This record gives sequence, structure tokens and C-alpha cells, in this order.
Amino acid sequence: MTFEAWLARLRNDGYLLCPASTAVPVELRAVAPDGWGLHLRCRGVRVQLGLYRPGRSAWQVPLWDRDVLPEEALELWEHRPLPRAGAGVPEGTRIAFGGTLEAPDHLVVFDGARERNWRGHEAGLLRAADAAAIFADLLAAARPELALWRPNPHGGLSPAGAAVPTAPTVGVAVPAAPAVAATPPLRDFFPGDLVPSARAAGTRDARTAARTSR
Repeated sequence: MTFEAWLARLRNDGYLLCPASTAVPVELRAVAPDGWGLHLRCRGVRVQLGLYRPGRSAWQVPLWDRDVLPEEALELWEHRPLPRAGAGVPEGTRIAFGGTLEAPDHLVVFDGARERNWRGHEAGLLRAADAAAIFADLLAAARPELALWRPNPHGGLSPAGAAVPTAPTVGVAVPAAPAVAATPPLRDFFPGDLVPSARAAGTRDARTAARTSR
């Protein structure tokens, strides 16, 4: 089975696929029919499948805005809601996973060193058929855990039994956190849902360091 044939089968099963997925090494970003985001990554001797609860997946659409920092002509990304499976998307679009933390909500790992005595970078050289088989096994192993997630009062999902943050009760004093000087989030410097590329972030950090050293 080729990589393209595997992707076609996933599309037929209702998965929304990221156009930036790659065959060598195999890396796949997708959204399952039930809304869970999936990130399969094959590197070294490990195959990892990160799962992101419904609502964390979004399209990142590339923009080229020379009005933000004209001297750099920065490349920006705009987050947009996911379209339906099979819908056309702009060239260069990719699936991203948001949230307060970058880590997936659940992670399952195939350890090639233990299971197949891998010692180098065998995972990165997996053929599509082998990667597809490991993907199916990892997804099946994760399903019991995903089934424990339940809707919470905020409209999202939380693991069963997990504490859901609530607003403080009226009349109860809540100690204020100590003030800590911090660099404003990079998002504050850009309009709307624009997200700077890694190169943009590096440029800004370098300038901040230069001003500080003066």
C-alpha cells in the first residue's frame, strides 16, 4: 500500500487530513470523524500518536502580510475553523492543535527498540503499509481512554473524574497572585488570530535582547 492509497482510505473513512502530511518520514495530522485530532510521528525508534480532544484542531492558513513588519515581510498564519471533510483548502494550509498547553491530551507510543529491537532510525524509514498498521494498533489502544472523556460544563471534554475549574463563590476572598514581570505574549503584537512563524518569533526575541543589553 502506498502513502497516497492510505490517505485515500482514511478520507473514505471520514478523516479530515492535513495537506502537509509526509511519507518519508511518515508524519500524519488528521481529525477523526468523532472530532479527535491525531498526530502520528515516526522518528528514531519510536512511533508516537498524540490525540487532541475535539475543539483543539484548527486550520492554519498562510498569509503574507507586509504591513505588520514591512522590513521583514513576515509570514503569518491565521487560525480558521475546520471545514467539512473533503472540502477544498488553500495551498499551504495545515492542521494545528491549539489549547493552553502544546502537549496532546493523550499519547500512545510504539517502542520499536523493545518491540522490534530497533537501534537507529528505523521508525523514520517505515513504509506506508507498516506505518498504517502501527497507527491502527495505537488508535485501538487509545480508544478505551478516549471513551472515558465526558462533556464538561464549559462545552468541552474532560477525563471522567477530573476536576473542572469553576468560578470562585461570591463573597469568598481569593488571594491575589504575586505580580510577576513578564514579556507580553507574542500574540498581543499581532491582530486577530494571526500567529507569527518561528522566524518571526526569533527576530522579535533578538531585538528584545538587544534593547535589554543597552
